[in-house]
Amino acid sequence: MEEDQQKKALEFQILNNQFEQYKQQLAKLEEQKKDISNLSISLKEISKLKKDSEFLSPLSSGVLVKADLKEPEDVLMAVGAGVMVKKPVKEAKKLIAEQEKHITLMISQLQSEIQKIGQVINQLQQELQ
Repeated sequence: MEEDQQKKALEFQILNNQFEQYKQQLAKLEEQKKDISNLSISLKEISKLKKDSEFLSPLSSGVLVKADLKEPEDVLMAVGAGVMVKKPVKEAKKLIAEQEKHITLMISQLQSEIQKIGQVINQLQQELQ
């Protein structure tokens, strides 16, 4: 009987740690989704501007610089390893929408896993009392 309780206590601890890790991953994914959503809005706004339009561009949180738009029909996108590729705004919007769908799916799957683990944790907690 005591050995069974120890196994359940160990399982409870492992699942609780996994639960917390998943919650942290979920928070990061939700932050990424928020960033992508903001990027999507920015792409829509920038596509409305005309060449040589003046706008404010963020350098960092709360720090902006005035800039002139030279090529409103194209954006530069990072593809990894410090490499940037010129893409038409329309194509960039499509890529961003795909990323947003992918992250939304990942969030949904992670929420489902969190719920399942939470149920097992609750069950173990009741058994340990």
